[in-house]
Amino acid sequence: MISGISERTVTAADGSGAVVVTPRGELDLGAIASLDSAVRSALAAAGSPPRLIVDLSDVDLLAPVVLGVLLDARRRCQGAGGAMSLVVTSPEIGATLVDAGVEPLFEIASGIQDALQRLAVG
Repeated sequence: MISGISERTVTAADGSGAVVVTPRGELDLGAIASLDSAVRSALAAAGSPPRLIVDLSDVDLLAPVVLGVLLDARRRCQGAGGAMSLVVTSPEIGATLVDAGVEPLFEIASGIQDALQRLAVG
């Protein structure tokens, strides 16, 4: 089960901001509703165009069934003219994205500052 999800706003050096959603623990079938709610809330707070970062650094398990929530968030961001980045620091989480064939669809960053830079140029 998921340990928790936090949301905060970060500001880049250029003054632009992004909303960061940080899930912790296991993202599995039982976590879908919580993650979806947190992402929707973050997108509502992100402004226009939305800039969203999902920081997966504290995620122990990313079940493929959860990828639908991330893909939907990506679609919503792009549909509103915004951008989304995933922070991935674990080889296991990265492998899940690669194995599911969705890794090329996301901006993958090594940390929050890297994600902010990727969103600035993306």
